[in-house]
Amino acid sequence: MRLHLLGIPHTVTTKDFAHCAFTQKVYKFSRMMVPLGYEVIHYGVEGSDSGASEDVVVMGQEEHQRLLGHPYNHDKTAFYGNDAQADSEVYRQWNLYARDELKARVEPGDCILLPFGHAHAPAIRDLPNLKAGASAVESGIGYFDTLLPWRIYESEAVRHGCMAKEGRAGVHSSSARLEFVVPNSYDVDEWPEGPGGEAVVFLGRLTEGKGLPLILELARLRPDVPFILAGQGDLTQFGDIPPNVEYVGPLNEERAAYLGNARAIIAPSHYIEPFCGTVVEAALCGTPAITSSFGAFTETVAQDRTGFRCQTTRQYLDAIDAVASLNRKDVRARARRLYGLRSVGRAYDAAFRVIEERTKAGAFPTMGWNS
Repeated sequence: MRLHLLGIPHTVTTKDFAHCAFTQKVYKFSRMMVPLGYEVIHYGVEGSDSGASEDVVVMGQEEHQRLLGHPYNHDKTAFYGNDAQADSEVYRQWNLYARDELKARVEPGDCILLPFGHAHAPAIRDLPNLKAGASAVESGIGYFDTLLPWRIYESEAVRHGCMAKEGRAGVHSSSARLEFVVPNSYDVDEWPEGPGGEAVVFLGRLTEGKGLPLILELARLRPDVPFILAGQGDLTQFGDIPPNVEYVGPLNEERAAYLGNARAIIAPSHYIEPFCGTVVEAALCGTPAITSSFGAFTETVAQDRTGFRCQTTRQYLDAIDAVASLNRKDVRARARRLYGLRSVGRAYDAAFRVIEERTKAGAFPTMGWNS
């Protein structure tokens, strides 16, 4: 089965864009699936390092940066999400180019993968290839505004949230829909075991929704504990910063060392986290997590074994000490077993086998777009 993988229009598929979770899904996908015998054709911006069987350049970097309206921000200080505008000129032109390439390349039995849902819709809507025996799948859903009836979610939390939002029952044996849950993948060799340390660390966007006010409050209540914060954004928006809080800016290559030398990672998100990959990155280094008690954390954090899911300030404070009782080797072993490229690749392979069977039977629902 040939897989046509669309890149993320506002980035380049390289490690330089590590702070865009969707770009990194694309970056790792081919490296995971090509060794399993899949032919993966990646569509992206000039200079991509996709690891695919073939790279199709849909836009040069000069045009890409001109349409973005700024040069690439490799110091990682600005939110990549600011450029994720489906109605922007760069998205419109990128999708037009990608559509032309798909029309020329997609054959019956192939599958087009949309890792960014509605943002990729113009590239495939009414594409004649889909009516001639090819299929299309949303391939890594970490959002709640879905597009296609065939879907691969990154967590059960996202699937259940989408079901509730759409007011529908789940997929069953006679459904036209297909739905799978496959977590995000990691090259475990990039995340060596760390010794731990004294600091509670945060890695993510510096926003209210990520729970930054609570983290700062915990730091005030525990002046004996160092807190180290990394990520994109402006920490000063939250007022006075306690003296035991250190902000180290955005990180890329240093992430493993940063996480591996921590007492715990903290992620008290207010919203339903679709995945929150930094918690898994920390676990791969042996570092336990202190998180909120809902969303994907119910899947990625094993309560009392690889971390603590909390609701009250008291529970968060207690967890800062309780993480010392957890076995870091067990934390790491579970993460490697569940989220390594090999394990996740097998899960994708199982999904694509079902998709291929349905496609060959001509069962792909050409209608059923969510508008």
